[in-house]
Amino acid sequence: MWFLKFIFKKKFDAEFVSRFFQALSECIPDLELIWKKSGTIVAREGASSAVIKCGKKVLFFQGARSGWVDPFMAGEHRQALMDVTCQFQLGRERASYLLSIICVMLYLIMIYGAVDMAVNNARLDIFYIIRVCAALVTTGLMILSYLSDWSHNLRCICATLWIMALAAALVSSLLLLPLVWAVNRQQLTRLYGQNKSI
Repeated sequence: MWFLKFIFKKKFDAEFVSRFFQALSECIPDLELIWKKSGTIVAREGASSAVIKCGKKVLFFQGARSGWVDPFMAGEHRQALMDVTCQFQLGRERASYLLSIICVMLYLIMIYGAVDMAVNNARLDIFYIIRVCAALVTTGLMILSYLSDWSHNLRCICATLWIMALAAALVSSLLLLPLVWAVNRQQLTRLYGQNKSI
């Protein structure tokens, strides 16, 4: 699930992935680099994506235009993974919040319109209000989990509640996704502020 990983934006570059793998292999034993194209394992020359695994756990994924690292799957090697990620400047770019703000404003306008129509028709659906509030609250919790150093289990619980709330609050709640995506991309950016030596 992308919302439990640290996302970065970078075009696929096989040479870069190879260098990243070599540096990571010096810190973490028994890593495996797998080159893929359309989900099929291929040679490096024909690859459009790459995965770095430690046993069955995927620690790194690089797709055509973006990728992610999963420090929670790294276990005792979490710090090594994050150090190499910072060394290679992954996630250094700043995410744009413009689309997020527009989508949240549209969502709030839609909700206000729906509630206003319901009040004017004297048919206020309390379950609709509860679902919308749940979507907003759990979206706030997801953002808070990105800004805090919560455990992986707590993040999983939060993400599960968030998915359930978005599903219950109908399709319009998908307008909250760009906000969560943008804040998620800031997780790696914050590491550079915490580590002054980089």
